Amino acid sequence: MEGCERMTEICSVSSLEEYIKIVERFSPNFSLSRGQGSDFPLFPSALRRDQDGMRLYSKTTIQSFLEDFKFNSQMYIEGATTYHENDWLIHAQHFGVPTCLLDFTYSHLVSLMFALEKAFDYDEEDEENAVVWLLDPEALNLKTIGRKEIVNLSEETIASVRRFEHPFVVNSRKNNARMMAQNGLFVYFQYDANALEETNGADEFLKKIEIPHVKAKDMLKTLYILGMRFSSIYPELSSISKDIILKNRVLESYRQEENDGGQ
Repeated sequence: MEGCERMTEICSVSSLEEYIKIVERFSPNFSLSRGQGSDFPLFPSALRRDQDGMRLYSKTTIQSFLEDFKFNSQMYIEGATTYHENDWLIHAQHFGVPTCLLDFTYSHLVSLMFALEKAFDYDEEDEENAVVWLLDPEALNLKTIGRKEIVNLSEETIASVRRFEHPFVVNSRKNNARMMAQNGLFVYFQYDANALEETNGADEFLKKIEIPHVKAKDMLKTLYILGMRFSSIYPELSSISKDIILKNRVLESYRQEENDGGQ
């Protein structure tokens, strides 16, 4: 496969055209993806580790995060009294509370937008990569919980999802606008689980696309020209300012290229 290491299925792309070609060459079973500005392990925020490999949060602390969110947020959420226990977990995740959930989306372009979000901040000598991970949800669930279907958190008890040892794909009621916009679902992790790419048999359900930081700006410019906006994936007022800044940076970049070409 052009642009890929065949044994590890790690691909490197430098343009949107190459990205689309690589995605098309993978099986359509790899229907989920996740974009990251840096190549850090596939752990949910609650389970990340420090530089010494120690967990940032204990099980008790993680549970207290969720309880505090439930206690303090109900006045802001219409219909909160009808929430299933796991619905609170989803809602907390989308508002930045550290949880055991890792976001994925059905849109590979949304994932690429996430991966390139900081493109204009990278130094020209930056040697790191942004990454997009592609995931086959049925293959992961078959491997880790013995069945292909995606688990619906809104219909499961906390005890039922905690009985599985390894990460698996879950869905729920789409209870906020951001989840709807990002067409998202999640991988659920137990506290002692390995990073997703370190899970046994990961080569069967994960693919990795690397984007050099030095190429990220041009790819983000192309996405902008095609109509991708942060307000489309973050349907919140704060995204308007992100799009205003992005527009300015894209136009300034094109003006600079024109000036350089005329010299």
